[in-house]
Amino acid sequence: MNTKYDVIIVGGGPAGGTAAYFLGQSGRRVLVLEKETLPRYKACGGGLSAHVLEQFPFSFEAVIESKVKAISYALGAQTITIPLPDQSIRMVMRDDFDEYLLKHAQAEIRQGVAVCSVEERANGVIVETTEGERIEGGYLIAADGASSVVARSVGLRRKKVMAGAIEVEAVVPADLFARFADKPLFIFGEVATGYLWIFPKSDHLSIGIGALHPKPGELQATLERVMTRYGISIKGQPYKGHPIPIYNRREPINTHRTLLVGDAAGLVDPFTGEGIRFAIKSGRLAAEAVLSGQPERYPALVDRQIGCNHRLGIILTSLFYNLPQPSFELVVRNPFVTRALVDMLADRIGYAGVMLQMFGTLPLFLLTETIAGLGGLIGGPKMMDSLRRAVYSI
Repeated sequence: MNTKYDVIIVGGGPAGGTAAYFLGQSGRRVLVLEKETLPRYKACGGGLSAHVLEQFPFSFEAVIESKVKAISYALGAQTITIPLPDQSIRMVMRDDFDEYLLKHAQAEIRQGVAVCSVEERANGVIVETTEGERIEGGYLIAADGASSVVARSVGLRRKKVMAGAIEVEAVVPADLFARFADKPLFIFGEVATGYLWIFPKSDHLSIGIGALHPKPGELQATLERVMTRYGISIKGQPYKGHPIPIYNRREPINTHRTLLVGDAAGLVDPFTGEGIRFAIKSGRLAAEAVLSGQPERYPALVDRQIGCNHRLGIILTSLFYNLPQPSFELVVRNPFVTRALVDMLADRIGYAGVMLQMFGTLPLFLLTETIAGLGGLIGGPKMMDSLRRAVYSI
């Protein structure tokens, strides 16, 4: 078979765009097939670390919606806000972000082209589109999302675990928007094994809910009820539902010629629901595996750099959602833990580092809160805040 393309990539999201970028930079002939026409809306919270974007030699400033100055958490009537002085977390809209990344790739991009099947041969692949076109390539990178046609076609990811999510892009009055600007909010305790979010973008709020195994209608009803409590009316606004392929175990994510990346590989963080970072990371790992001439090493690299971490995340998920109140008091309220999570989002540490901070700083956190509480009784809220700032450096 005369190979037309070195690599065919199915899907133009962060995973496919990243793979296309690094393969193209190395001189490979790359074809990206995207079933939609870009820019296309993608339901996604859109939070990621500036540090993750620094691996690309170009600026993403043009598609940054907002920079996070603090993170807020709520459980019932309790709300806690942790400042982030370095503003290292960014908010993006996936339609703009995906298109922007793909524009920087030295690849041929065909939009509005859907794949229906894949045929693997000893020395390449043949991708067939719904229009009946057959396209030849040396390797295939599947970045076609949670319901990957490619994965199904080559017999991978048959026992995937999906969480459900609903998101609304809500335009709200200026005074209400100001309450959440630069300060994403995570809301716990309203749905089993899941949470709600309010993420600020440049001119609106991305609000949503995600959970494992929700009951029929539960997500929409809970979202409306909780948002009403925050003064946000979403009735009549379009809802976007989407499956989230949660990582739950190591499993095959490649064949001889096909590599699954991002959501197609089921690499979403089981605790936070974060997906963009692992899409980018797996897209680059897949590109490097192909470039090295050793694509068979790809699953081991993914397991070492993503899977091992996620298995610790599964343990943390179980502890957190089974003990929500103690977890909120002893973990969420601890500023050192939020800093560790920010470091994890930046890919500097994993869940092992987060847990080390969680348990290692617990005595200092409890002592600080005790002293701050006593200071509040003596000198009021200002003294309490002053004592906390001195210890937490916020």
